[in-house]
Amino acid sequence: MSRRVFWLVVSLFVASAVLLAVFLLRPAARLASVDGQGRLVFYPGKLSTPCPQQDPRTAVIFVAGQSNVANYGERRQTTAFGDRVVAFFDGACTIAASPLLGADSTEGESLTPMADELIRSGRFDRVVLAPVAVGGTEIARWVEGDLAPVLRQALDAVQSRYKVTHAIWHQGENDALKGVSAAEYRRSFDELLGRWRAQGMTAPVFISVSTRCYPGWIADNPVAQAQRALPDPARGLHPGPDTDALLPTTELRGGACHHNARGQARVAKLLAAALLAVNQAP
Repeated sequence: MSRRVFWLVVSLFVASAVLLAVFLLRPAARLASVDGQGRLVFYPGKLSTPCPQQDPRTAVIFVAGQSNVANYGERRQTTAFGDRVVAFFDGACTIAASPLLGADSTEGESLTPMADELIRSGRFDRVVLAPVAVGGTEIARWVEGDLAPVLRQALDAVQSRYKVTHAIWHQGENDALKGVSAAEYRRSFDELLGRWRAQGMTAPVFISVSTRCYPGWIADNPVAQAQRALPDPARGLHPGPDTDALLPTTELRGGACHHNARGQARVAKLLAAALLAVNQAP
């Protein structure tokens, strides 16, 4: 073996050893992690940012419910407005982007583009999103089950830093599937609202009509009836989007429960329009 070949082999060996060492010693990529209810508490790639100070042109939106506000949409979203639209979770903020922490799946959602619509309206300069949502959940779990303390803690956390300006309740598919009566659903929601008010949240609450999912679904089901009857401005309750009526099956993934990209875009606009219809300043 010539000296030139010898040193070429040695150089290749050293280079390979260095590359192997770099690979072995690099920090391991942290995987997504969830809490006991399956909600995301960490997701790789999130961009941390200081939480904004609240002023009259800052919307702070508390969102609770099941899958269609819990990262089950077809398309992941990222705000077009950088640190003007943030997601709040566990006392910290990140640039709003799917999947949102505090919700349980890892796909897309309509809350980030809703926030962008609010910025584009000119009514708000900044939006803070604070979701707490788990797919496949009945209202009873949020009122008296395992999710009741999760909901309470999430609201306490955001209120420790902000005054909530708007709250969205987007839930109902599981209750409709189980045949919950209109009276029972209303009783549960009234208890939920009473707890929010007792925690000091005075913000208007926007109630979506969201029951379509299961085979044999009937539009005029008792849960949808209750949701349509709940809005009462004297109690700070306002209609959110009626996704049962306003989303065609072509905007649902597989024509079933969750929103495809077009459905996400429509829901974002409907949510923004509902919130903008009620003038609320912190």
